[in-house]
Amino acid sequence: MKKTNKLWNNLGLKIMAVIFSILLWLVAVNINDPVERKVFRDVRVETRNTNLLTDENKLYKVLDDTDTVTVTVRASRSVLENINVSDITATADFSELSFTNTVPIRLSVNKYIDKQIEDISGSVDSMKLEVEDKKEKQFVIEIVQTGEPADGFIVGKVTTTDGNAMKISGPESVVEKVKKAVVEADVSDLTDSINITEKIRLLDAQGKEVTDSSITRSVNTSKVSITILETKTVPVSLSATGEPAAGYVATGEVSCAPETVTIAGKSSVVKDISEIVIPADELDLTGATADVTRLIDVRNYLPEGTTLTNTNGEEFNGKVAVTVKIEPLVDITREVAASRIQIQNVPEGYTVTLDEGSRVSLRLRGLQVNLDQVNVDNLAGSIDIAAWMQKTDQTELAEGSAEAEVTFTLPPGVTQTAPAKARLNIQKAAEAEGEGGE
Repeated sequence: MKKTNKLWNNLGLKIMAVIFSILLWLVAVNINDPVERKVFRDVRVETRNTNLLTDENKLYKVLDDTDTVTVTVRASRSVLENINVSDITATADFSELSFTNTVPIRLSVNKYIDKQIEDISGSVDSMKLEVEDKKEKQFVIEIVQTGEPADGFIVGKVTTTDGNAMKISGPESVVEKVKKAVVEADVSDLTDSINITEKIRLLDAQGKEVTDSSITRSVNTSKVSITILETKTVPVSLSATGEPAAGYVATGEVSCAPETVTIAGKSSVVKDISEIVIPADELDLTGATADVTRLIDVRNYLPEGTTLTNTNGEEFNGKVAVTVKIEPLVDITREVAASRIQIQNVPEGYTVTLDEGSRVSLRLRGLQVNLDQVNVDNLAGSIDIAAWMQKTDQTELAEGSAEAEVTFTLPPGVTQTAPAKARLNIQKAAEAEGEGGE
């Protein structure tokens, strides 16, 4: 009888038993270690090969927050329990950049092989980009002054001390919006010079600040030096040289517009300045027959360490208009009654008189305005007999008639052009009395 291999006995039943055992094991596993899902939020997408854009002088901007993704992992419970967000890798390789400017996002779990992860998916499947040409632009940093210093002080100058230029770079559409770079210098109520550091602001054509984070700056702040000067209002002091033409004279009336100027400088300098002196050679009256007018730039005569500022609240160009009044001399003759002349210092034993009703001719010269002050009723003259005798070498009076000079007291600005002569009647006192007794 042929011997039968026991292994093959009931083979069908044996296979069914194995299959049943496997199914039973799977059921047991699913009961004790079921497949579940786990969500991982805010997973940062890593970028790779970005140089493929930057090497072509292009820049990119991620749109719609697609540089972070929410990842869902499906795996057995035992596997999921050992996965943390740090184990999730999301990558966007720019070598896969499409013509629509999207890059596929690849997801993986670092510590497990793919067979252990049944499924992994993200809330977005691609990174959306805005791609632009890179643009560079250079600006001179402008200083914008705000506020006003304290009363009696002005801003001398405001400068940047660490360079006045900056460069920005970024996407062309953003960089083109920037029209100027400014730094503000607040001088409100300042009385002393200061140094400050301020942020540089980028402004568009309407003066609004451009704050786009895609802009790269060569510098972010600027050091600013603010010089504060004290002001002082002082008069302009004038003098003249030379003589007007014959028959003309400077009246002494000098006008200056403006009469005062405002200077500025360090407090230690301006405190000792009381006037601005214009030298006489700026006003040469030689040969003048009419008013002399000169436009003089006072900036040429400012004390060292000072400068001019606005005068009387108005902008001042540094020039003052000076006029010296020149007028002709006028000659007049006045007849003075003898009764207005006093005889003084007559030697004892003599009488000296003037003819009753006689007049003395007085020739005068001066400006018309001064001559108008001459009134014959107010003029007073005198003859000093003792002085006259000394001048004419007389030791004793001689009776008879003689001529003597009369001295007058004249108003300021009026002079005599010729001696005023009067006829004297000289008599001895006794004879004068005898004649009076007959």
